[in-house]
Amino acid sequence: MNIYVLNGLDEITGIVESFESVIWNMQFYGKNDFQLVVPLSNPSASLLTRGKYLVRDIDMKPGEYHNVMKIEDRTISFDADKGWLLQVSGGGLKKITAQRVIWDQINFIGESVETAIRTVITDNIISPSNADRAIPDFIMEEAQGFTDTFDGQFFGENIADWLESTCQLYGYGWDVYIKDHKYVFQLIRSTDRGYGQSQVPPVIFSPEFDNLASATYEDRGSEYFNVALVGGEGEGTSQITTSVGSGTGLDRYEVYIDGGSVSSNGEIISMETYLSMLQTYGMEQLTDTSLYQEISGEIIQNSVYEYGKDYFLGDKVQVDIGSASGKLQITEMIYSEDSNGSKLVPTFGDQEV
Repeated sequence: MNIYVLNGLDEITGIVESFESVIWNMQFYGKNDFQLVVPLSNPSASLLTRGKYLVRDIDMKPGEYHNVMKIEDRTISFDADKGWLLQVSGGGLKKITAQRVIWDQINFIGESVETAIRTVITDNIISPSNADRAIPDFIMEEAQGFTDTFDGQFFGENIADWLESTCQLYGYGWDVYIKDHKYVFQLIRSTDRGYGQSQVPPVIFSPEFDNLASATYEDRGSEYFNVALVGGEGEGTSQITTSVGSGTGLDRYEVYIDGGSVSSNGEIISMETYLSMLQTYGMEQLTDTSLYQEISGEIIQNSVYEYGKDYFLGDKVQVDIGSASGKLQITEMIYSEDSNGSKLVPTFGDQEV
C-alpha cells in the first residue's frame, strides 16, 4: 500500500512507499484517527510535516479522496534495532468541524434532524454571519431526505462533538471527504446486511465461515444509567424538570442531568416545546451512559466478503460467535500494516433489538 501526501486541497506533493507501521482507524460516528511510523532516513520523512494530509491509494478515485487524515502530532525517537524513527498521528477530515462551535443560540421545533444538522453547518462553517468563521471550499452533499424529527436548543457546543452524539442517537453516519478540490460533508444511512431482510445478500462473520480470525466480546455496565432527571430553568422548588428513559425496580438506574443551558428565552418558547427541548438534551447526554456492548475481531482478508465491495463501515451484518451472536453494526474499522503483514479489525456495536 502507498500513502500519498497532500498539501491541503492542492495537488499531491509526495508519496510514502515504505514504512515501519501504519494504523488507519475509520469510524462511523467518531472523527477517525491514524498513526504512521517511518524511518527518519526515509526520503518521505521530510514531507510528513504538521498540517499535511495523507490518503491511502485504496481510498483514491479520480478527483475524489476518502478517509483522508491530517498530521497533527510528530514524534522522533531512537530504537537500538531500528534506528531513528518518525511517528506522525492525527485525525480525519471530520475534525475540521471541531474547529467551530455553535456560535449563536439556535432552536429547532419539530425540525428534521438532517435539516438541523445542515443548518448548523451552514450557519457556522459555510456561510456564518462573521466571515472570519467561514471555512473556504467546505460544501455539503445534497440532502438525503431523512425523516427523523426533534425539538432542540443548542449553543456553544463543539460541532464535531455535537455531530457525533446527535448522529449516534439517530443512527446516522457522517463524513468529510475531498472531491474536486472541495471538502464535502455527507450524512450516511447504514445498510442492513443481516438476517431477516431480502434487499441485499447477507454478510455473515463467524469462525464457521472461516472469515473471523479472532473475536472479543465486551459487556460493561459500571457507568450505566437508563433514566435521567433533567433540570432546566429555575431554582429549588421552582426549577423546571422533566425525565427521559425508563426502568423499574432494580433495573432502574437514575442520574441527574443539568439542562440549565437550555433556555425558554424569557418564556418566548412554549412550556411544551421547552420540555421537549430538555428531553432531547437529556437523551443526548444519557446516550453516553448506556450499556457498553461490543465485539471486536480480526477479519480474515481475501475471504468470501470484501470490505468496500460487499460491506461497508456502518453496515449491519450478522456476527455468529455463540451467545454474543446477532445483527451488529460495524461502528469502526481499523486497518493496520507492519512487517508482519496487514490486518483488518472491525468493531461491532450494540446488538439490534
